Amino acid sequence: MLNKNFIDYSIKLLIKDKTEHFFTFFIFTFIVLILSSVLFISDSIKYDLLSTIGNKDQIIVKNKRAGRYFPLYEEHIDEIIQLNGVENVFGKVDGYYRFAQGERYIHIISDDSLDDDTMLISEDLKEVFKEYKYVNEFNFLTQKGKITKNIDKTIATNILSYNTIFVNSYLAREILELDENEYSYLTIYVPNENEIDFITRKVMDMFPYTEAIPRAVLEANYRHIFYYKGGIFMIVYIVSMISFFILLKNQVSAIFGDRKKEIAILRSIGFSIKDIILLKFIQNSVVSIFAFLMGVFISYIFVFILDAPLLKTIFIANGMENLSFTPIVDIRMLILMFMFTVIPYLAFILIPSWKVAIDDISEIMK
Repeated sequence: MLNKNFIDYSIKLLIKDKTEHFFTFFIFTFIVLILSSVLFISDSIKYDLLSTIGNKDQIIVKNKRAGRYFPLYEEHIDEIIQLNGVENVFGKVDGYYRFAQGERYIHIISDDSLDDDTMLISEDLKEVFKEYKYVNEFNFLTQKGKITKNIDKTIATNILSYNTIFVNSYLAREILELDENEYSYLTIYVPNENEIDFITRKVMDMFPYTEAIPRAVLEANYRHIFYYKGGIFMIVYIVSMISFFILLKNQVSAIFGDRKKEIAILRSIGFSIKDIILLKFIQNSVVSIFAFLMGVFISYIFVFILDAPLLKTIFIANGMENLSFTPIVDIRMLILMFMFTVIPYLAFILIPSWKVAIDDISEIMK
């Protein structure tokens, strides 16, 4: 019968064998740490990638000819807005500026919430600029002359902001050398999602040289960017699960070994089979649940505070060492991971314990 004294006795037995249980706790925590770290990293990357798509960007329209992208104009906006089902069309200024000294292309993104004197740069880009003595200001070199802007605001580096400068659309046009009526691409907002595919085909019929991409396709493409390293993820996962099942095997071996006599002694002093199962359940629940919570907690710190050193190189490209992960916790996946770690662990303990408990005590004590 479950009462306070029974629980106290279970915990005292757990403390008595603390060395063996500590080893189990350590291995279990490490396995959960690896699995949850991979989960946190993957969820954070997918979230940042999908965040690049605006809420009203149901269709993306780009002007693509011979494999190259060219600007779109106000005339395109005026014609598309006339289509039935289209509520609004937005012109976006977005492109790459060649930073010759650093031998890299910097992503320029327009943000009209910024004023003409504000330039937001990512932390990783700020470090690059420092190498070339651009500490307080940076010079954009264009065919029309030099544009100098102060480096006064920085933002954390993630998938969205890596190697990126945010300026308003007026300054972005100057840097990218676009005219006032030119846009890098257009986004179309269609209130009725059932009409998205129809509007997409209609736009491509109107402008055969354009590439119109529905939001669903764009999201699928972004997920594919992440999934291309899915093989490495599976290797990490399989290694972790193999380690987990080795742990289970050791626990089962212990039950059929040294723990066998312990169970027999408990039976001989009056413990029922139900009491023994409950005793083992309490002890191993404490070990596995605390190990699971500890593993998740440490992985959260490892990924979102320490930025997952070494492990993040599996998922990101070289040169993105300063990247930070957006804290994203998928509770459903954690519950699923709990079900595939804690519950099998308890099952592998309780079933052999039950088998030993129902055996003949005299045979076990020989």
